[in-house]
Amino acid sequence: MLFIQVVLPVFVIIASGFVLEKCARLDFRTLTLTSLYLLAPALVFSALMKREFDLSLAGNLFLFMMLYTAILYALSRGLAALLGLDGESRSALLLTTVMMNVGNFGLPLTYFAFGEAALEISVLTFVLFNIPLGTLAIVIAQGSRSSLPTALANMGKIPIFHGVILAFFFKWIGWTPPDFILRPLDLLGQAAIPLMLAMLGMQLARTQWQARVGFFSLATAVRLGVAPLIAWGLTALLGIDGLTRAVVILQTSTPSAVLPLLYSLRFGGRADLVAGTILMTTLFSAVTLTILLYLL
Repeated sequence: MLFIQVVLPVFVIIASGFVLEKCARLDFRTLTLTSLYLLAPALVFSALMKREFDLSLAGNLFLFMMLYTAILYALSRGLAALLGLDGESRSALLLTTVMMNVGNFGLPLTYFAFGEAALEISVLTFVLFNIPLGTLAIVIAQGSRSSLPTALANMGKIPIFHGVILAFFFKWIGWTPPDFILRPLDLLGQAAIPLMLAMLGMQLARTQWQARVGFFSLATAVRLGVAPLIAWGLTALLGIDGLTRAVVILQTSTPSAVLPLLYSLRFGGRADLVAGTILMTTLFSAVTLTILLYLL
């Protein structure tokens, strides 16, 4: 049964992080920095180095990312205008519908679903969708207080991109690091996936939110209902098929990303709306992702 084999293990690890956080308030900042600056870059670098890099695959996924993000942004902005949402509520809707959890939810999910064979595709998808997450999301969260050059500069500070650049450079010059470097990086990368899920549970345990049924229903419907249809259509349009198609659709149909919540808290947006939507989409994704797995 797909739910038990693929979806349930993800939620078991999330629940363990949730319970741990409720029982013992851990140093979340240290765990975040460990994941962001050590484990996640190691995962990306080792995954890219262990496989032959396909430029056509990267190009297709980049185009998919651009079109997918643009369509969801236009749709969500149109819905916000149609419903007369104020600026902060509109930003919250954009952050929770356009930005999905391709990392600490999407990577483990695709790994459980498709195994080691999907790792290169899922890592590339993760890296590419961190571009809007590290740029556009900051601009949305800050509103007029942020410029695109500032957002791009902030993206350049994320170590994941340094790992990608190094991996691409080493592939380009035809050099493979020795085993005493690759093996430790591989082990560190393996630790990234369970820690990401546990941290998601910890973040949900810390989330404070207020009931806004109308907003949450709209955001959840777009993120879990409309977004997979957009991904499905774009893969057909771009000729993406096979395992790549399945991984991309599944990974971009995940719940709302957690990082925009931190942006909202930092820049004074509607963090209550963002937090509530993250919680709702995470819970309901147990159903939608199970159905999606059967269809793929």
